[in-house]
Amino acid sequence: MRKKEIRSFVLKLKRDSDSYKYNYGHVLVIAGSKTMPGAGALCCLGALRSGAGLVTYAVKDDFLNQACSVSKPEIMFFLYKTVTEIFDFISCRKISSIVIGPGLKTDFNVMYDFIKEIICSVDVPVVLDASGLACFNNISSEFKNIKAKLIITPHLGEFAKLLDMDSAEIKSNGEKIVTDFAKENSLICVLKGNNTIVSSGEKTYINNTGTPAMATAGSGDILSGIISSFVNVIDDTFEAVKFAVFVHGLAGEFVEKYKGATGVIASDIAESVCYTIKHLEWE
Repeated sequence: MRKKEIRSFVLKLKRDSDSYKYNYGHVLVIAGSKTMPGAGALCCLGALRSGAGLVTYAVKDDFLNQACSVSKPEIMFFLYKTVTEIFDFISCRKISSIVIGPGLKTDFNVMYDFIKEIICSVDVPVVLDASGLACFNNISSEFKNIKAKLIITPHLGEFAKLLDMDSAEIKSNGEKIVTDFAKENSLICVLKGNNTIVSSGEKTYINNTGTPAMATAGSGDILSGIISSFVNVIDDTFEAVKFAVFVHGLAGEFVEKYKGATGVIASDIAESVCYTIKHLEWE
């Protein structure tokens, strides 16, 4: 990425002296389960460390205690049972971006109905990841004509299942396949991996930051959190996603320098994001 682009990005993150928390967005993370409460907590941490003003973790009652025990004290919680309660919360608490999927566990048909109703009803950026994305496998045409500004973040295996396509075929022609898919469905697609591909269909970016040290559980959850934060302060959603991918990879590189390729864990990457942004200010 060119230095001019980096400087422009950093300037967009600067804060006015009279600003307050809602100027930097309220992120809602709908994620987690009894066995994976940490997925949502990591996503929330990624959002907080990349500048979100407020972050709320929406959970079911049966794993609230587990989710609280692995979360930062700055994270707020919302207990929900129905999608109607989610909509009420979005409206009354000024939610400006949403992440759905990390660690979610429920019947795929139930999850599909729940997520489809959300993405067809809200007009804010929605990051769809992990289980939230998997319930659309083989029916990705359902993404057409939705209301939300949709951002999907699959890795190669997830993208292959979503498209019902062989992984090797995607790997050999990834840029075109990602670009075509994004254009056909009017969304932003982030194909995670070595040289992550980001495309809106009209614009495409190939990332050059990152390290194999980031091949660790929860790394993608951190990225979803960073994206959900940046879309609240950068008007161009594609640019926000592009820079989130860039910063996420660079944060991983910085952590590797101190902890080695085998010692990096996802929370290390999240905690490195603020230092990464600070470093870019001096570039």
